[in-house]
Amino acid sequence: MRYLLVTLFLVSISSLIAQQEAQFSQYYNNAYFFNPAAGGLTKTMQFDVGYRRQWLGMEGTPQSFYATGHSEISFNSRKEVLDEFNVDRESIFKNPKNRVGKNKHVIGGRLLSDHIGPFMKNSVMASYAYHIRFTGKTMLSLGVSAGWSNLGLNSSKVVLLEQDDAQYNEFLSRNSNQNIFDINAGIAFYSENFHFGISSTQLLKNDLVIDNIVTQSNFGRHWFGYGMYELDLIGDIAIEPHFMAQLIGKAPFSFNLGTRVIYEDKYWVNVAYRFGDAINFGIGLNFANNFRFGYAYDVAAGPVQRTSNFVHELQLGFVIGNNRNVEKELKDEEKL
Repeated sequence: MRYLLVTLFLVSISSLIAQQEAQFSQYYNNAYFFNPAAGGLTKTMQFDVGYRRQWLGMEGTPQSFYATGHSEISFNSRKEVLDEFNVDRESIFKNPKNRVGKNKHVIGGRLLSDHIGPFMKNSVMASYAYHIRFTGKTMLSLGVSAGWSNLGLNSSKVVLLEQDDAQYNEFLSRNSNQNIFDINAGIAFYSENFHFGISSTQLLKNDLVIDNIVTQSNFGRHWFGYGMYELDLIGDIAIEPHFMAQLIGKAPFSFNLGTRVIYEDKYWVNVAYRFGDAINFGIGLNFANNFRFGYAYDVAAGPVQRTSNFVHELQLGFVIGNNRNVEKELKDEEKL
């Protein structure tokens, strides 16, 4: 019975092992999720949360949740006022531009919870990146992140034919979870209008260990290559072609190509195609003084037919920039 449980565990988890890192369609809004070198491109502090639910209507379908945050470490007490946030209190901020020209240190962190059926992976990573002035208008960033991951089994979602299966309960009490330490790394090259990056996750290729048995499976390296380039079109309209390539060992190569149309640097719509898999439609907007919202909808368009062809993805961001303090300026003038 013990070996049968382990075998079933390994067979069931093979789909999770094939693509061990969660996949999000709105990478153009938060490349830091894939690349620790992509934090702190702008002169702002950014926090994002995202949720992706696949194949709605089925039990045990893949679900992914993440939270990220990153910011430049400033050693200068003088704060730079940003044009994107120099608006009336009732106005909406504009998407902050990438900031170039000065070397900078950036720190960040990422939380991830990925579920498929009874299997789950939770991780927490902390990152550091150093941005180097490459030319007068471009920057090169090198980043690394390290942290802890836990792969396990949620027993509450397991349905047993025999509810009082003693050997199954003994299996869970011994080793139904595995904790590992891992490292991610990446580079980014960017200017005010474009951003390209290459990154790799799960660099240590830890072995998968179940019930004290070292299996032939491991946490394989994932490679990401992406890019986006914003071009002014007409008036307040800009377009941003973008792509994402993902390579995972012997798994099929994944390539996403799309274009985002941006209005007034505040609102956007997106259309993309993941070759052999899905068509993606997305919308987004900035609202209030510091928030932004994004929604993506994937429709299956590949050879694999699903019971439910739809995938929903939500993203909420909080962006903190240095606003102009008009009241303080007026008080300072009165003192003169």
